[in-house]
Amino acid sequence: MSSESWPLRQDPESPVIISRSLVEDPSNLAFVVLDDDGDWFISDGNEFSEDMELNRDAFGALPLRDAVDLIPELAALAGLPTGMAADWDPERRAWLLSSVADSDDDDEDLLVRAARLAAWTHPGSPLEEVQVSTELAEISTDPAAPARAVRQVVREADGSWLLVGFQVPEDEDFEVEALEMEHAVTLYPDVALVLSAAPGQVYDRASADAPWELVEG
Repeated sequence: MSSESWPLRQDPESPVIISRSLVEDPSNLAFVVLDDDGDWFISDGNEFSEDMELNRDAFGALPLRDAVDLIPELAALAGLPTGMAADWDPERRAWLLSSVADSDDDDEDLLVRAARLAAWTHPGSPLEEVQVSTELAEISTDPAAPARAVRQVVREADGSWLLVGFQVPEDEDFEVEALEMEHAVTLYPDVALVLSAAPGQVYDRASADAPWELVEG
C-alpha cells in the first residue's frame, strides 16, 4: 500500500497489538479499540487478562501497515475518534461504534478525563452520554452505503441529548446507541453548532448541508 493511498491518520509503521489467531485467520475478527493515545488493539474477542503469560500467548505486535493489509476493513475506521471501540459485524460488513469504558488504572483514568475536560471548548461536558440513532453509530465498509449525517438534535426536557440521522423515517420508532458527547461531536462536527440548546429545544435541517433550524422550544 503506497503512502499516497494510506487510509489512516496513524503512522503506518506504528505497532499495534493484535490477536495471534487473526494472523492465521482474519475472519476471526471481533472488535478493535483505538485508545486515548491513538494506539490500536485488534482482537478476536479476547481481552487482556491479569496473567501476562496468557497475554503473550494470545497477542502479538504488528506494524499498522501489516494489520491493514491483513484486515482491510480497518480502513473504514479512518475517522474513528480516540477512546472508542468498534465491534465488527461480518454479516452486514459494518462496524458498530461505542465509547470505551474506564480502564483498571484509576489514576490514569483521572488524568485522561481531566485532559479531555480541559480541551473541551463547547457547552456541556465531553463525557456526557448522548443517545444516537443506531445508524449514526455504525460505519459500513460498503462504498455504496449512504453518507451518515445528523438530521435532528433533541435536547430533552431533562437535559439529555438525542441525535437522529437522515436514515430514520419521520415519526417512526427507532433504536439508539449511547456515545460520549466528545465522540459524537468528533464524528459529526456540525452538531457543535447547536450544543447551546436549552432543555426542550429541537433543531432540525432539511439536508446535511442545510443550516440548523429551531423547530421546537
